[in-house]
Amino acid sequence: MPKRQKRVFILGGGAALGAHHVGALKYLEEQGIQPDAIIGSSIGVINACAYGSGGVPQLERAWRGFSSLPNIFSPSLRHNPLIGISFFSMDRLSAAIERYIDFPKLLASPIELEIVVLNLSRGRGEVFAKRDCADWRELRTVSRAGYAIPLLFPPIEFRGDWYVDGGFAWNIPLDRAIDLGATDIYLLAPIASQLPYRPRFRTFFGFVQRFIDVMWRTIGNMGYLYARMDEGRFHGVPVTIIEPDEQWSGFGPLAVFSAYPRKNRNLMAAGYRDAKRALAVRKRTEAEAKAARRASRPTRAEETPVAAAESPSPGPPAVLRAGESDDEP
Repeated sequence: MPKRQKRVFILGGGAALGAHHVGALKYLEEQGIQPDAIIGSSIGVINACAYGSGGVPQLERAWRGFSSLPNIFSPSLRHNPLIGISFFSMDRLSAAIERYIDFPKLLASPIELEIVVLNLSRGRGEVFAKRDCADWRELRTVSRAGYAIPLLFPPIEFRGDWYVDGGFAWNIPLDRAIDLGATDIYLLAPIASQLPYRPRFRTFFGFVQRFIDVMWRTIGNMGYLYARMDEGRFHGVPVTIIEPDEQWSGFGPLAVFSAYPRKNRNLMAAGYRDAKRALAVRKRTEAEAKAARRASRPTRAEETPVAAAESPSPGPPAVLRAGESDDEP
């Protein structure tokens, strides 16, 4: 029996760069490529939840007019059990985000959903599946933990443990996609893996900034930068990587945490183009591999002399009688 096909999307974290997911998902959907399961990390959690409850149109509505900074910077004396005060409002950000997520509908969706979180109580990265949640309220709580960026937002308590954004532990969990039985993986990574070349560093600040850029890129993409990939396959499963170019690379507080309509539109357009390019590369690679396999096979004319030389002289036909086995001497 042939193995059941299962397409898994991984939506990696990247904060305000998450609008890149939207354009990529739009192009994939236009090509008839839709997920059976989604694994979300950080901003990928938000996008996975919005996509799972309303598709690409819901995502586009969410990002088209979204501005992050007014919803992040809001002093609050509540809901921070560690330091008692927060200059960043989880409540306000969640309210802005959850207008575009229908959690009861998401819970009932046939798409499998897994959310990456960092369990601070136990000191490890974990994954919560949608099916692990007793109801939509638990699903909402887990999703909030998935994008609770440490130091910006207080941790989220769930079932006795404290959780924060899982992107710092397991931003692009290729291994988890394999565990889910993926036969095809689409990795939507909004953090660019290519950094512009820097021949020299004129100031100490420039050196420090470059180091931070490299760390940001490495933490964000180590899931596939260091994966044992063989001709675009991970454990034999094809992986299509969709990421922005170096134009969107590097770490800067305003670049990473600031989302606003014009920037969002540009990122969505980039995601659409990058997905189109990634699929073109995949098709070309598959065609070249197929041609190489075909070229390596001997032709019938080449097979005939060898086969004739190696074939024994024909003898009398073998007769297998009832009760006998053809592997008996």
